[in-house]
Amino acid sequence: MTLIATTALQAAAAWWHGAQLSTLGNGHIHDTFLVTLAGSTERFVLQAVNREVFVDPYQMTTQTQALVHHLTADQGFADVYSIPQLVATVSGDLVYNCGDKTWRVWRYIENSRVIEPFSNLQQVESAAQAFGALQRTLVSFNPPSWTPSIADFLQLRRYMREYREQLQTAPAGAVPEVLVRLIDTHQDLVDSLGEDRCFIHGDCKINNVLFHQRADTALAVIDLDTVGLGHWAWDFGDLVRSVAFSNGVVELDQFVACVVGFAKGRETFAQAAATTALQMSLAPGYMALTLGVRFVTDHLCGDRYFRVAARGENLQRARAQLNLLEQFANAQPTLQKAAMEHLH
Repeated sequence: MTLIATTALQAAAAWWHGAQLSTLGNGHIHDTFLVTLAGSTERFVLQAVNREVFVDPYQMTTQTQALVHHLTADQGFADVYSIPQLVATVSGDLVYNCGDKTWRVWRYIENSRVIEPFSNLQQVESAAQAFGALQRTLVSFNPPSWTPSIADFLQLRRYMREYREQLQTAPAGAVPEVLVRLIDTHQDLVDSLGEDRCFIHGDCKINNVLFHQRADTALAVIDLDTVGLGHWAWDFGDLVRSVAFSNGVVELDQFVACVVGFAKGRETFAQAAATTALQMSLAPGYMALTLGVRFVTDHLCGDRYFRVAARGENLQRARAQLNLLEQFANAQPTLQKAAMEHLH
């Protein structure tokens, strides 16, 4: 048994006796386990929060609980989507420290599945509608205070600054010249979307949507840790980026499915359709550049944020994202026209 699995069993005792654990998912950030209990059909998800990424797990989880309460109270959202629920320890705490890790528990959402990669456009449109619906309900989310779980998350200007600082002190050739050129070529994306901010999900990959077990429709939006203030188009752009990444190419019909679904879920954008269409066409490139720069910077910092199986993997990830960026940049006028045609 691995060290993390041993620690997980110890941590689980804060919630149950005799829990059985198995690894769950393949995320880059948290260590996650599926929990089953003897004599019970109910299942749970036990997570070790990555404190290298989320420096204050207690505050983050407390804020997430407030968010969960808001989503649950929105009848229009709760009638359509299952909402992840946190589970307190037997002592009534939302988190538990064990070893050098902080643990928390969610109820497992039954009769669900993760679709990765997607296999049809209905799945794409349904995921987009779920993320759009989440943004719609977040419009009325007004907590008395909110501390970002990750400082300056998805702020491309900050990531570019950190990248430049690390690149200046790195050995010659630490980053392939082709990647440096691609980043330099598209740095104008930093200011492309403007400064408007609202509450967003912040990590709109298609595998952060759970689908019904036997239908291609979204059941729940998960991974709420990154919810915070950002530009609405970051969510849309990240979904388009993740969909394109699934097969390594930008496809117009997949982009349109994202436009249709997201607009259906969000219902209104409170701005001119032409502005929304322009931002929709720019946002996927913005997010691809953002992620590419983050991968490169993490490589230069010793792979502290994103897990790697071998040194150099973050550069490979960066190359894939920056290749997508090139495709998005070339397709931008076409994407803008298509978005305009499908916004109502």
